[in-house]
Amino acid sequence: MNEDIKTRRKRLLVICILVMLFTAGLAINEADFWGKDDTSVIQYLEVYSAFLPLLIYIVPFGLILRWLGRKYEMKGQELLLSVFCGAFISSAFAGQINGGFDDLMKSLMGHSYSEDWLGSAEAGVVEEVLKLATTALLLYALNRKTLKDYLMIGMSVGLGFQIEEDLSYITESGFEKVKDAFPTALDRISCCFGSHWAYAAVTAVGLYLIVRSTSENHRRRGICWILFVMADHYLYDTPISNGLLFNAILTAAIIMPVIIFFMSPEVQMIEEKE
Repeated sequence: MNEDIKTRRKRLLVICILVMLFTAGLAINEADFWGKDDTSVIQYLEVYSAFLPLLIYIVPFGLILRWLGRKYEMKGQELLLSVFCGAFISSAFAGQINGGFDDLMKSLMGHSYSEDWLGSAEAGVVEEVLKLATTALLLYALNRKTLKDYLMIGMSVGLGFQIEEDLSYITESGFEKVKDAFPTALDRISCCFGSHWAYAAVTAVGLYLIVRSTSENHRRRGICWILFVMADHYLYDTPISNGLLFNAILTAAIIMPVIIFFMSPEVQMIEEKE
């Protein structure tokens, strides 16, 4: 009984942490949607209208999540909560940390600092760690423990991160030059397929292998999957991915594991029981 009370208290503490982080993230993200002091209402409407093309991937991804949620008996509220936490916790704090790192490196290294190479490495690590931490907190708060739980929660957190990042890219470029808002939106859509939703799903499986397994070999595999995602993310953010072939390889390399995990015997066994 005492152990059960301790567990509930720990879970309540984690929920409080999530609420505080979410509230702070809302305040941080608010700045992404404001233009300069002289920005007109027409400019706001022009920039915000560029959000609409994102529905090309948001709607299908949402429907897929809903279908998977029903298939694996996960509550839609839990998945929606995960999407919002990915947007307003992981993405918000990642933007702050990445921006602070860039400013620090530019002041220390001057023109020798390369955002494409050094900055991409930092972003890949920071963003994946924050998404994974958010996923871990949600899994604990929701008392979810199976492989499909880790996959679904991780995927949802990644999708929320992805949507918020796309919106911030559009507003950042659009308030600078209104004509750049729609091209930015189209560019973000073009790279949505193998993006944060897949990164977060794979790292969540890595976390599952580390936390839920008793085998040292499984834990090593879990660490390798997390490092693999960070490496793929880093390479995707560098000029190397500008080549269509290499871009396609990096995208396939991160999507195939997600498909394999959903087809794994552990998930299939759960499906058969249901």
